[in-house]
Amino acid sequence: MPPKRKNTETAMGDNQAAAKTAKTATTAAAGGGATKEKKHKSKPTKAQAKAAAADLEAKASLEDDEDFDREQIGPAGIAKLCEDIDVSLETVKDWFRNFHKLLTDRGQGKIDWKPGVDMLVLAFHLEADTMPIFTKDEWAKGMKKLEVDSVERLKAKMASLVERLKDPTHFKEFYRYIFMFAKDSEQKCMPVDTACAMISTVMKGRPHELRFVEYLGVKKPIKVINKDQWYNFLDFSETISEDLSNYDGLSSAWPVLLDEYVEWRNEESA
Repeated sequence: MPPKRKNTETAMGDNQAAAKTAKTATTAAAGGGATKEKKHKSKPTKAQAKAAAADLEAKASLEDDEDFDREQIGPAGIAKLCEDIDVSLETVKDWFRNFHKLLTDRGQGKIDWKPGVDMLVLAFHLEADTMPIFTKDEWAKGMKKLEVDSVERLKAKMASLVERLKDPTHFKEFYRYIFMFAKDSEQKCMPVDTACAMISTVMKGRPHELRFVEYLGVKKPIKVINKDQWYNFLDFSETISEDLSNYDGLSSAWPVLLDEYVEWRNEESA
């Protein structure tokens, strides 16, 4: 009797295994003949998916441009990006010495330039290192940080990014970033013509913006602006009134460039 019982148990085990195999086969057939291997496939995180989508979207809209590169977005690509997200080309124009030629080559002819800070704001959020280039890595990380997964969503978000400049602390961080971004990466200073273009863009409407740029253009006291002069001009603009009534030459510790700017203003008023 014991041997017979053993055969019965073995038969029952075989039947259960066969039933399990049949159930698996039925499930696979119902799902199109493929089984899910959850242990061998890991689903990308939401952030990873967004970054990948943003990267692909950028390339899809820029790959036909003359300077398209899978490792960076250059002048023509940035010009196309401006069109895609509907922002001013004014700041981009100041980035490229050959910008008018580039636009002519693109069949756009003469452009009616309008003031805008949008692309500099975008560069700031991408933490872009060199003007006028966005690298693939800068773009992917920036889109991930902004939680943007398409050009349309970036377009919708631009207004709020510019609006944040109204916060003094945020604006100061942005203003200081511009010095690093706009100067030649191999130089410690910014050419004065570049500095004037950047001041007119990022400081537009603030105290001393117009007169200081005029001073640099008319008197030509310097050829380059260093970091200390750039940083201090923002503090000067926020501290000293437009009419210079609260400027104290005896106790001030401003850079010589700003003291000479005040002297020029006083000579004009005399």
